[in-house]
Amino acid sequence: MGLFSKLKSIKNAVTGGAAKVYIESEALSFTEPFRVMITVQTDDAPVKINRAYLKVVACEEVEVPDVDVEYDNDNDQAYRKLETVWASNDTIDLDLTVADGQELEANETYKWEVEVELPQGAPAIYRGHYCQHVYRAFAGLDCFGNDPDSGWVELVE
Repeated sequence: MGLFSKLKSIKNAVTGGAAKVYIESEALSFTEPFRVMITVQTDDAPVKINRAYLKVVACEEVEVPDVDVEYDNDNDQAYRKLETVWASNDTIDLDLTVADGQELEANETYKWEVEVELPQGAPAIYRGHYCQHVYRAFAGLDCFGNDPDSGWVELVE
């Protein structure tokens, strides 16, 4: 391996630029499995992975604007400030292995299809004025350095 190849490998490990990862999904279903398609396009160097994975998370999020919050400063004097209060809670957290360890060849496209089945009683999607419950998916390659990933993609019914 030449110096240029080694530098490229180091750059890819630090930036996660060894591959591009994309997700496409069928409509989310609460009653039967639905398919998520993962596409990986490698850059101009091979990528050794420990696994390819898919995460599916459901999250309830609450955001309330203009809440009157009281603070104490260093002089034990209270002051008030209007703020937006935000909180979240994961209600579903799935981590699925899509492919085991392997070396992905340079300049190639890999595709995996995963059937995802939500647990029985999984909460529905909803969007209220101050709160929402949404499902998101995230695909990635577990490899040395910064894992290439798809970023979080919202799933819809």
